[in-house]
Amino acid sequence: MKSPLIFLFCAVLAAVSVIPGQEATNTGVPSANVLGLAQSPITSLIGVESPIISDKYILMPGDRLLVTVQGGVTYSYDAWITYEGKLNLSIPVGTSKLEVVDVFMISGLTLAEAQDTLAATMSRYFRSVTVKLTLTGLRSGIVFLTGEVQYPGGYNVSPVDRVSQVVARAGGLEPLGSRTRIRLIRNGQVHSIVDIERFETSGDLLANPFVESGDVIQVPAVEGLVTVKGAVFGRGEYRLRISAVTTDKERISEGIYELRPGDRVSDMVAKAGGTAPWADLSNSYVERLVVGGGGARKKIPIDLRRIVSERDSSDDLYMVNTDIIVVPSLNTMVYVEGEVTAPSSFPFSPNLRASDYIGQAGGPTPYAHTRDAYVLRSGQRISARTNPVVEPGDIVMIPRLSVKWWQDYVAIMSAVAIPIGSILITLALSKSSTP
Repeated sequence: MKSPLIFLFCAVLAAVSVIPGQEATNTGVPSANVLGLAQSPITSLIGVESPIISDKYILMPGDRLLVTVQGGVTYSYDAWITYEGKLNLSIPVGTSKLEVVDVFMISGLTLAEAQDTLAATMSRYFRSVTVKLTLTGLRSGIVFLTGEVQYPGGYNVSPVDRVSQVVARAGGLEPLGSRTRIRLIRNGQVHSIVDIERFETSGDLLANPFVESGDVIQVPAVEGLVTVKGAVFGRGEYRLRISAVTTDKERISEGIYELRPGDRVSDMVAKAGGTAPWADLSNSYVERLVVGGGGARKKIPIDLRRIVSERDSSDDLYMVNTDIIVVPSLNTMVYVEGEVTAPSSFPFSPNLRASDYIGQAGGPTPYAHTRDAYVLRSGQRISARTNPVVEPGDIVMIPRLSVKWWQDYVAIMSAVAIPIGSILITLALSKSSTP
């Protein structure tokens, strides 16, 4: 008879443990591990760029939570936020199951606020317990893309997706889709202007915000395009050239970049990744269409060295649609021509003078007019009498003497005397042999 009494006593304790205002004990209600109810719901996690902060994350329908109760009674259960934005409150009943006894609204609350709300609700059923909420699954929402994207329409998203990621799922932008003026519309109003280009070049996360379910992403067409090519790092098509000095491969880029109102040369070069170390900054230029010229372009010289290094805006032109910025590479060779033993091109080395390159070419020939030697630089002659320092692309010219009288006369006499002497000897022999 003793065993049934003990069983009845345990059953009474179990019933009392769930009466509002009473405290459940581990003796009356087994822990969740014993019940087999506290299996972790986490099977896999979506990749996030940083840990989610409970004071900032806003809960919405579809989020998945692990509710953990500890204290006089210990158990846990997995729950979803319903489409109505509510969370089920479940408590143990008996020794083998959980029962939903209440629901409460938590949609729109932060994770921390929802935890406080659940703790207050749970206190109506148990005393001396703590409640923890753990986010174990992210909700899925729908965002709509319109405008200049490959595949407009609705796309499933999570609250940790940014605009650029959603655009990528839509196949990316059309060739004329704007990267800098994308509108993120939320609740019928423009929430922010998205600048994917700024995000990609500077890592500015504010230019590429998170999306929410129901957002509309509108991608307008560009207002203008500018081509930047040459010795820039770029993000467009590029090729590799071999440096004459180092034999290293140097990147030569050509890309088309979106033009925004007020953009200057420096802005477009920055979009192209900046100039390369081998760029010839002083000889850069802009090619601009001539109005009414039938497609002809005029060349506008610009000095990027002054623009970039000296912050001089006098050459920092405002760009117009279809402009082409050309940043040539430095000519890394020096050429020695004229009356030298071995005319050729030679790799440029800093601080070498004209005489050094003439020496590399084997020195002057006997017919070299060294006093009239000169360095040809950008179409201008620089006398070599002062032995100037040579720059990349220079041509060192050694002209030929027009007359070097004594050598020329000796050569002429030698050339004339031999045939005349032969003739005279032949005549003399012929006379001596005549009877």
